[in-house]
This record gives sequence, structure tokens and C-alpha cells, in this order.
Amino acid sequence: MKKPILLWALLWTFTQSHAQFFNEEVKKLYQKATEKNDTLQLYRLQKEETTVDMQSARFSFLPRVAFTGTYTRLNDDIVFPENLQTLLMGTQGLLIKEKLGMGFNAALPPGIPLQEVDPIQRKNILKGNVNAQWLLFSGFKVSNALKAYQHQQRVYDQLAVKQQTKLWIDVAEVYDKMALLQNADAIIRSSEKILNEQTRFVTAAIQNGLATPLDRKRLELAQQKLEVKKLENKTNMQLLRYKLHQLTDMPDEELQLLRPELVAVALAPEALTNTRPEIKALDEGIAATGYMEKAAMSDYIPKLAAFGQYELRDKDLSLLDPRWFAGVRLQWNVFDGLTARNNARKAVLQRQQLEVQKKSAEDMIRLGQDKLKEDYNMATQKLALKNAEIKLAEDTYDFVDKQYRNGLAALTEVLDALNDVEKAKFEYQQAVYDQRQAALKAAELNGLLLNNP
Repeated sequence: MKKPILLWALLWTFTQSHAQFFNEEVKKLYQKATEKNDTLQLYRLQKEETTVDMQSARFSFLPRVAFTGTYTRLNDDIVFPENLQTLLMGTQGLLIKEKLGMGFNAALPPGIPLQEVDPIQRKNILKGNVNAQWLLFSGFKVSNALKAYQHQQRVYDQLAVKQQTKLWIDVAEVYDKMALLQNADAIIRSSEKILNEQTRFVTAAIQNGLATPLDRKRLELAQQKLEVKKLENKTNMQLLRYKLHQLTDMPDEELQLLRPELVAVALAPEALTNTRPEIKALDEGIAATGYMEKAAMSDYIPKLAAFGQYELRDKDLSLLDPRWFAGVRLQWNVFDGLTARNNARKAVLQRQQLEVQKKSAEDMIRLGQDKLKEDYNMATQKLALKNAEIKLAEDTYDFVDKQYRNGLAALTEVLDALNDVEKAKFEYQQAVYDQRQAALKAAELNGLLLNNP
């Protein structure tokens, strides 16, 4: 029981000044990364496109009003048949004779012209009208389409959350590596101070005949090795700045001002219960395909619409054309060549594909949770071990150094002990990095990372 208590006490000392996963520098870098990230911009645009689709669906219930102008030329005027024209002309003559008080068989007085019978439609037709259509009932097609679009928008929201989580991991990984290199430089500077002190001691010892020039050569070689390590760290640090520039688009001048810190984090196992955004996105996609199926099948439900038209120019209207009309139309697709059925079947197949993907993703997450939990626990336990190794290496170095100064040990033993101290300190920093990465990956797998920024 003592070992877990000591382990959590160690973590408590790490997390008291840094209770969250990320400090302000990482949050600033993450903000820049979200502004630059092309994938997030793509999801935002796709969501806006879905918003336009939703507006178009709602606008289906707005009246459609259009102005139309046409010119038509027929091969000839459309007229009444000849016998009907003769009848109309005779009737016109009878009416005139009746008005004049003449008999039925009396001849019509000369000089009284008869009006020609107007054609039903003249061959030159110029029309202008305004017409309107208004959907009153869509058979629930619009309402189902709106619900499908709403779930589709949530899909893009969850995909954006997934990408944001990935950005946290990417930014934190580069930042932590920079902190690891910075701590390695600090260890090298500490070793340099010790070597400088040893060099002064060896120089004095040579003057007194207690050491040989070969000992000084060994110290110079050790210092050169430290210089090589410093150069390697400088090159690696610049490469990390390039990577961070790609993620955030921040200039190198600002990146050089960063002061990364490497701090272990504590992850409560009971908190690993949230659903990952991929699963939420698949759930929303499954719900969307359900409404897509209903929208497709609603093509078989009767639809109701109002319509009307008003002629702005009545000069060329035929004798049978109305000046205006209005009405209500009921449309019921009884058989459409199975188009709606196939569209509904396609939506069902899409939903089944998403369900298979969800099951596969859940299986992979369950496997990953167990593995990452073990990785996190092992990395956390390794911290205590590495901390103890530092104490042992420092005590060993102090002992060997005293032995060397009293002429009871060789300089090579002192340098070996110093290397052990340097190695133990760096391995401890590497262990902190590994523990932090294990905690971040475990939190990311369980969908907790955005809740603990």
C-alpha cells in the first residue's frame, strides 16, 4: 500500500502548480493552430453549406412568383368554321332588321354593313403575365429533410472536435519535445560547471605533481562531447520550431521567446468514461440517414399547393383565355418508377455502413483504453524509479569525487560517475515526457482532452 501512496504524492507535487494539461503558452499556440488549420476551415464551410441547404428546404414553403412575357406567331388566325361564321353573320342581320322593325324575309337595306366575325385567336400573340405557386403541404418531406440536415451539421461539429483534439496532441507533442531539449541543455550546463571545477582542480594538481596532463586531456574530451550535444540540441530545437511554425504560422522570432516547461500530469481513471467525437459523429450520421429515408419515402404522400396567374396584357388573349385564375393542386405520386423506394433503400444502406463503422470504432477504443491505461500507469511508476536513480547517481558521484580528491580513485571513475548523473537526469526528463504523452493520449482516446485544456 505504501508504493501507490508515494507515487500519488510525487504526482501531487508535479500538478499542484499545473493542475491542467496545458499552460498559457500551449493554449496560445493551440489558438493559432486552430486559426490556421485547413481541416477546421473545411468543416466550417461544409457546415455553412448545410445551413444553406436547410434554408432552401424551409424556403420551399415560400410562394414562387414569376413574371413571364411571350411572343407567338401562328401560321394563320384561328377562326370559327365557315358554317358557324355564316350563322353568326345571319343572326347579326336578323338583329338589325328587328331593330329597324322590318320583317323576317325583308331584304336588308343597302349601306348597312355587317361586322366581320372576330377570330378565336389572331396569329400574332404577345402576352405578359404574373404567376405564383405556393407549397402548402410537402408530405413531411421538408420537415424530415430539415432534421437530417440538423444531424448532418452535428456530424461536422463532432469532426471539428476530433480535429481540435488532434491539434492539442500535435501542439503539445512539439512543445513537450522543446521542453525536453531545453531541460537537456540545463543538464549539460550543470555538467559543464562540474567539469570546469574539475579542470581547475586537475590544473592545480598537475602543478603539484598530483595529476598528469592526460587527466586534463580527458576533461577536455568530456567538454568537447558536451559541446557536440549542445549543437545537436540546438539543431533539433530549430527543427521543432519549423514544425511549430507549420502548425501555427507564428514567426520564428515569437517561437524563440517560448519557454517550454515539462510537467507530469495526473489523470483520474474514473474520469475515463466520455464518448469520443468519432462515435458521436457516427451517431449523428446514423440519425441523419434515418430522416433521409423518411424524406425519400414521403414522396408517396400527397402534396398540396396553391397556384394562380394574372394576365397583364389582354389584347392578344383568345376568346377562351381567362384574364386571371387561381386554384389548389393535389399531387399524389402513385408510381414513380421506384425512384423514392431506391432512394430510401440507399439511405438504409448508408445507415448500416455507419453502424458497422461505429461497432468497429467502439471495439478499437475499448482495446486502446486498456492499453493506454496500462501505458499511463507504467509511465507514472517509472517517474518514481527515475527520481530514485538520480539520487543514487548523485550520491555515487559525490563519493567517487571525494575518493579522487584523496587520491583513492581515478579521474575516469569520476567522469563515469558524472556521466551517470547526466544520464539519470535526462532519463528522468524523458520519463516525464513519456508520462505526459501517455496521459494526453489516454485523455484523447476517452474524449476528455477538450474538457481539460
